[in-house]
Amino acid sequence: MTDKKRTKKFAEVILPLAAEGTFTYKIPYDFNYVGVGSRVLVNFGKQKMYAGIVRALHNNAPGYNTKPLSDVLEKDPVVPEISLKFWEWMAEYYMCTLGEVCEAALPAMFKIHSETRIFAIEKTVPESLDQDEARTLLQIIIAHQEMRIKELLTHFSSHKLMRLIKTLTAEKYIGIREAVSEQYKPKVTRTLRLNYNLAAKGNVDLKELKRAPAQKKVLEYFWKAQGAAARKAVKEGAGVSDAVLKSLIDKGWLIEEEYVVDRLAEQVADPEPLPQLSAKQHEVFETILSEWEKQKPTLLYGVTSSGKTEVYFHLISRIIQEGKQALVLLPEIALTGQLVHRFRKVFGEKVAVYHSRIHAAQRIEMWHDVRKGERFQVIIGPRSAIFLPYKNLGCIIVDEEHDRSYKQQDPAPRYNARDAAIVLSNLYKANVLMGTATPSLESLANHKAKKYALVKLVERFGAFTHPEIVIVDYAKWWRRRKVRAHLTPVLLNAVEEELGAGRQVILFQNRRGFSPYLQCFDCGHIPVCPHCDVRLTYHKRDNRLVCHYCGFSVRNAGKCVECGNVNMKTMGFGTEKIEEELQVILPDARIARFDQDATRRKNSHERIIGQFDQGEIDILVGTQMVTKGLDFRNVNLVGVLNADNLFSFPDFRSFERSMQLLMQVAGRAGRHADNGRVIIQTSQPEHSVISYLQEGNYGVFAEQELQQRYQFAYPPFTRILAVTLKHKKYDVCKRAANMLAAACKKISGLQVLGPQAPVIGRIQTYYIMELTLKMERSAQTLEIKSAVNNAIAKVRQAEGLKSVIINPDMDPY
Repeated sequence: MTDKKRTKKFAEVILPLAAEGTFTYKIPYDFNYVGVGSRVLVNFGKQKMYAGIVRALHNNAPGYNTKPLSDVLEKDPVVPEISLKFWEWMAEYYMCTLGEVCEAALPAMFKIHSETRIFAIEKTVPESLDQDEARTLLQIIIAHQEMRIKELLTHFSSHKLMRLIKTLTAEKYIGIREAVSEQYKPKVTRTLRLNYNLAAKGNVDLKELKRAPAQKKVLEYFWKAQGAAARKAVKEGAGVSDAVLKSLIDKGWLIEEEYVVDRLAEQVADPEPLPQLSAKQHEVFETILSEWEKQKPTLLYGVTSSGKTEVYFHLISRIIQEGKQALVLLPEIALTGQLVHRFRKVFGEKVAVYHSRIHAAQRIEMWHDVRKGERFQVIIGPRSAIFLPYKNLGCIIVDEEHDRSYKQQDPAPRYNARDAAIVLSNLYKANVLMGTATPSLESLANHKAKKYALVKLVERFGAFTHPEIVIVDYAKWWRRRKVRAHLTPVLLNAVEEELGAGRQVILFQNRRGFSPYLQCFDCGHIPVCPHCDVRLTYHKRDNRLVCHYCGFSVRNAGKCVECGNVNMKTMGFGTEKIEEELQVILPDARIARFDQDATRRKNSHERIIGQFDQGEIDILVGTQMVTKGLDFRNVNLVGVLNADNLFSFPDFRSFERSMQLLMQVAGRAGRHADNGRVIIQTSQPEHSVISYLQEGNYGVFAEQELQQRYQFAYPPFTRILAVTLKHKKYDVCKRAANMLAAACKKISGLQVLGPQAPVIGRIQTYYIMELTLKMERSAQTLEIKSAVNNAIAKVRQAEGLKSVIINPDMDPY
């Protein structure tokens, strides 16, 4: 092939690294079929190999020698053009690199990279090698022939290992190479069947097998089985070894075949008819369709238990009839179990579930299936599902749109999936519906600005009344010494009444663990994390003190590390402590926890929810995980043990978030009955959030909050860019923050707050400083962000500040 016949000579490749831009590679003749979105293997740096995604093809030769593509890993592109445009928008808006978006978007098995391997050149340890540690290292490598660096790090520290490798390499005792292996492999099963052409009954003289009785047993097994069987089943059924089967295969009497197993296949019952909508639901459905015809994002403001999901079903059914796909975003994996079951009852095998807890190989296969668009029309998942390569996306439904779980914190890209869904829908010309009982102030402001349509569903489905809200003054009962297991008599009596009636109870406490901290009552010492500026949380079941920020944990010695006395007391309470103390005062009750600690194991979410749904648990004690969209028929009572810690956090959104959380947890009560109750314990019964909650008027609360935000120039009336700086030395971190603040104050249209240390000023041994940059909504956001990026780059290049970590976060709320 001549150059004239070649269409493009160079490829711009995105690598899953925190490096700016794309990288140019030459396209070898053999890879002329490579396209935009293809996954390719490239050499990066001196030795490293990475799998990347082709962003563009061109004939513009750069002014340097380019490396060739090493391989094209799939015949067809794996990322469509629309997804690549979406990546570029995300990198620009959230101020990160295209490589960081690529890292977040692709399934882990797509992101192969080379590993450094050390191999032995010598077969034995030379006598001339007199360093003991070097001899030990060489012996280990010779014994294994070849080892990865991370395997050797189990024997030596990083610094020492690098020094020894340098010594042995210089003496040519060992060599170094980069190795690449594709992680994903299709799941294959092997089956055996009888070759009737050679071994049909009557054509085989079994007397010939007198000396091979095991082979005879196999043939008799197949004559009875009448068909193909898995190799393992044949071995067990005939009671023979692999060697016997191999002998029959070699003789041609058995034929072995391999089949690729569908990892995504599930036994799903035939779909049920769409549920019938009430008159109000049907009116809402028609209104949404009308707004969708105008290509207008729509906010569905529906009270808890109003039947929003049934409306979703009818909208999605319409999308499927048009031959398109529907994406349903959920804030938490914990929500998927119940909701997926409901979706599969209606849409059967058309439903796919995509999240981080499914097997890595399943994620690859689902990626390909969604890209083809033939099998799955309804995709359900948390925020990461927004990156799937949809073939023909028709609508995006963002359930619980207000939930802060849609915001990615670390690492970059620090995106909000709700906001990103609007951009993705524009690229696909798809429709968006955001559903919630407690709309975010951003979405309400967008409605006021006529960017979103607003549709309301204010009645509970089935005409059930809203639960009664009961406010209990916790401090009053505490002073009277009437509190047991952190329950006031009002709440405890209500719990006992519900259990006596055969009903279940949900108790909400937004703190996991046994106790927030321990304190010595002799010297006052409180154990703190050595890596973070936080107290260690006590977990009684494991008898450990744990940092919930960096993961550090230490065994509880049972005495004070400062004075040696044993007068250590637990202070405060978490879900574990509530569970234990309730079991003492309610010994016959079946009590379980639903928090991050109780749901670490695979399928533990579904197991606990399933047990509660089946009535195997009487009291479910949980953190905010219990507030998210769960629907239980036998729960009339929900108790909030301590509402105070929700609205006391120093954040401009704390009132909004506490109101949303309390209304959501209240929505778990009385979903299928008229006598639901929500009992909220607080030491601040006159607090404005509590007052609005008791009135049950979220709209009035939201209007008041919007006025406050406007008055003090906070989102949604301004934009905020938060910049976090980290370093292991406080003075270095502070100097970098001051330098960046000074540079940002020179940028037109930007208000600079800080620098200042956050509430927790050190995490994982890194000191932290923060800048809050505010800009008007009408400001030239692109120009301002570009100027901030330039300021950050100058700080990173400054003498003594190159090791400072600087992370910009657009819309951090």
